[in-house]
Amino acid sequence: MNRPPAAGYRLGVLLLLACAHGPQPRRIEITEPTVITAGPPEQVALGEMDDATLFDVGTRAFQAGDFAKAAACFDRISQPQPASIWDAALAYERLGRFDEALARYGSYIKLKNDPEAQSHAALMEYKLGRLDDAGKRLHELASRPGLPSLQKASAMMQEAVCRIENGARADGELLLRAALEIYEKDNEEPVDPALPAQAEFWLGEAFRGSFRAEALDPGSMDEKQLGDALERKAQFLLSAQGHYLRCIRRGDGEWATAAGFRIGEMYEDLYQQMVNAPLPRGLDEQQSSLYRQQLHAKVKTLVEKAIRIYEQTLSTAQRAGAKNPYVQKTEEALDRLRRLLL
Repeated sequence: MNRPPAAGYRLGVLLLLACAHGPQPRRIEITEPTVITAGPPEQVALGEMDDATLFDVGTRAFQAGDFAKAAACFDRISQPQPASIWDAALAYERLGRFDEALARYGSYIKLKNDPEAQSHAALMEYKLGRLDDAGKRLHELASRPGLPSLQKASAMMQEAVCRIENGARADGELLLRAALEIYEKDNEEPVDPALPAQAEFWLGEAFRGSFRAEALDPGSMDEKQLGDALERKAQFLLSAQGHYLRCIRRGDGEWATAAGFRIGEMYEDLYQQMVNAPLPRGLDEQQSSLYRQQLHAKVKTLVEKAIRIYEQTLSTAQRAGAKNPYVQKTEEALDRLRRLLL
């Protein structure tokens, strides 16, 4: 599976990037020898190339990282084959032209409806913000008869990400727990430790969403309401933290770094929400000043705890050689909180 992405880029944490080619044979079958008379392929205009030459030039361009040229070559093939359609889709995906990539994955699926193509199509829908479409596609994939158990778990986990990011956190939680159950069974294939780590991370994300949604408003709540809200918020924090810690214990350095950052971020968020919340009703100026002083003294421990977690996260990242966006985020957060504490 892919490594943890930055915010807004989480599903892409969820699919394997394809290799330079899809699952089809890399050459178009040609029954007659092809004679190229216009010179070396690199000197021939695309419009003068036959299909075999277009495929060859497109393949070389893809391997060289020239995805625009590769896409242009594959698109000009007059009799497209699954291999050329697949490679065109991959080229557009690498270019970030997700609409065009999705259209070509759709064409490929009409010829060969394999799970990898459906996963890529779902990723394109996710990138385009079409979370319902991506979730539906992944749900249908996971329900496909005869799908190997590990592919089923992967599709369920990807669907869960779509559900969680779309606000259906309870649905996402159920899917993730079912995927974890598959990963923890005896499977014919070895399970990449990153996969259960990723599932635990997203379970943490589901509870973190509930934690962030629970409002604290001393200005409009009485003492009991505020106490109940704070208790619920604390429970969501602890549930999220529990899953993030299980993610860390899975031993995958990249996901462990992301999980460690999230734990520290929650304590920092709780600190910010408490110090920036409206004052309780009915306080005069002197009482308000005293309230702020006492509040800052109490929430200082949240800052100190976040700092310790960020420090531990960076230490884990250094040992694992992690190189994802959460490493830089953790460094920035640690520097910010150290200044705040001073």
